[in-house]
Amino acid sequence: MRPAPRLPIIAYHSIDEFGTSISVSPGDFRRQMHWFAQRGWRTLALSEAARLVLAGAGIPARSFVLTFDDGLPSLLTCAAPILAEHGFTATTFVVTRLVGRPPDWYRMPGPYRSTPLLDRAGLERLASMGWELHPHTHDHPVLPHLPLAVQADQIGRSRSLVQEWFGQSGTVLAYPFGQLNEDTKRAMKQCGMEAGLTLTFGTVLRADDPYNWPRVGSAWFKHSDLRQRLAVTGWLEKYIALRGLVKKGRERHFTTPTAETTRGLA
Repeated sequence: MRPAPRLPIIAYHSIDEFGTSISVSPGDFRRQMHWFAQRGWRTLALSEAARLVLAGAGIPARSFVLTFDDGLPSLLTCAAPILAEHGFTATTFVVTRLVGRPPDWYRMPGPYRSTPLLDRAGLERLASMGWELHPHTHDHPVLPHLPLAVQADQIGRSRSLVQEWFGQSGTVLAYPFGQLNEDTKRAMKQCGMEAGLTLTFGTVLRADDPYNWPRVGSAWFKHSDLRQRLAVTGWLEKYIALRGLVKKGRERHFTTPTAETTRGLA
């Protein structure tokens, strides 16, 4: 049996100087992309990565996938020009109800709450540069805090709008906050989704568990070339597993449903 392929899917949110938990500075981002380019790494489209993994095909050597959750404005003003310098492309995940509106969801850092997300025109510009657009739910709730039917509506509505607005397949979902449960997987299957991305640290993508694929959080290597190399080659993954650091201290924010985590949808 062919071993599960190792493919780093890098998770970013915003490229800016705010210094928040979801930001990477433009200087660090440029350095990271230069690191990949200088070593012969090339981006793989997310839909192509999913197709290869699910078909049991080989992943081209030194391939990686770039993803940006939420569709924040710095993708167009900062990330896209830097990626274009290296011939790289990426994916952004779209919160469809809030396209062109300020993000108001649970635990969103303050600097972003008053600034609108990219509108449809901005997202179309990214698509014209070769970016893929995939769903990130309609309202950005904590999905496991919702009944199955509501989860399916959140996923299905977001995918339908991505297809209608941008003419893209929208078959891969990034879970808000990286959270899912068994009902989430059932909802994903009902909506015809091919794969789902978490925020669990890892690079091994299993074809028999496509709704639970890990990513490499950019926060783990934002200031270090060495940690970047260890992250994308799997060594940092082993260290994190041994130390039990994944999800430590994070899950406490998602144990109890609240009006904020359910977005009033429960």
